[in-house]
Amino acid sequence: MLILGGGHGWAGEIRILTWSSYISPQVLERFEREAGVRVKVDTVTNYVDLMAPLLTRASGYDIAFPADFQVRDLVRGGLLEKVGVDRLANFWNVEDVWRSRPPDPRDEYTVPHVWGTTAFVIDTSVYKGDIDTLKLVFEPPPEIDGKLVLLDSGYDMVQLALIWLRLPRCSTRPEHLARAEGLLVPMLRRYPLADIDTIVEELANGRYALGVAWNGDALKARLKRPSLKFAHPREGSLVWTDVIVVPKGAPNRADALKFLSFMMRPDIAGMESNYNLYATVIKGVDRYLDRHLLNAPEIVAPISSTLDFYTFCDNNAETQQENFWKVLKDKARQ
Repeated sequence: MLILGGGHGWAGEIRILTWSSYISPQVLERFEREAGVRVKVDTVTNYVDLMAPLLTRASGYDIAFPADFQVRDLVRGGLLEKVGVDRLANFWNVEDVWRSRPPDPRDEYTVPHVWGTTAFVIDTSVYKGDIDTLKLVFEPPPEIDGKLVLLDSGYDMVQLALIWLRLPRCSTRPEHLARAEGLLVPMLRRYPLADIDTIVEELANGRYALGVAWNGDALKARLKRPSLKFAHPREGSLVWTDVIVVPKGAPNRADALKFLSFMMRPDIAGMESNYNLYATVIKGVDRYLDRHLLNAPEIVAPISSTLDFYTFCDNNAETQQENFWKVLKDKARQ
């Protein structure tokens, strides 16, 4: 747990549940200073651990940062406060394309935060060929085989497998999942897993020649090891969005709403992106961004890349795929 603020006299306190190495300490310190509100932060490294406290209905958190696909379950379960995001100050700083998106079409529960992609990183000092294909992950050549690390994220790994198999990435049909299982279980037996706490260092230290990764982590690794390159596979990448929500029964709803509005300011969004290296959804942020972010190939994808910003699984596929990934890991250990 990260606890900011060493003084006394705080007007209030909020508790935040977010991703590891994700929210800028500088942003939190700025909020504390401006709002007079103390901040406590707990972090997680996977979707399941982020969801678990919220499902208790008594998490004690005032703010959480779920993935967009988790919102539908949270709303249906009555686990989020309806905060009327479109009435908050700074809401209209959000770029038009990121407002009123499923599963929050009326902007009642979620503040869009950052977006990113999932693909993989290649060490170009090891592999000299075409990198923009998922074949390198699922049928790796000799230079890469044995030097490959998978991302321990079920939704990402299962959907990439389905894309490679030319199956719908939102599919939960048993025959489709059986084919994904046939592909992934042997890989789980052969290759190690890394989570978001470890993937950057695993890639940067040269131990692996290929690693499945989120693009922000890929950029962090490249800044440490310049021979790394993020792929934009022509078969398709995954596009995801993280949002900010107020869990049901938040102890300090009033200051949580202040935090939501604070995070939609361009200067704050810029500080966030400079720290976590993901693309923001806030207008007017460019003048606050570090120069290397403005043309980073991990963020500014080529026009030829296959990025689907609009497909959202409406069948609870991502949650089922997360559960399926746990089953696959258990089978791989047998």
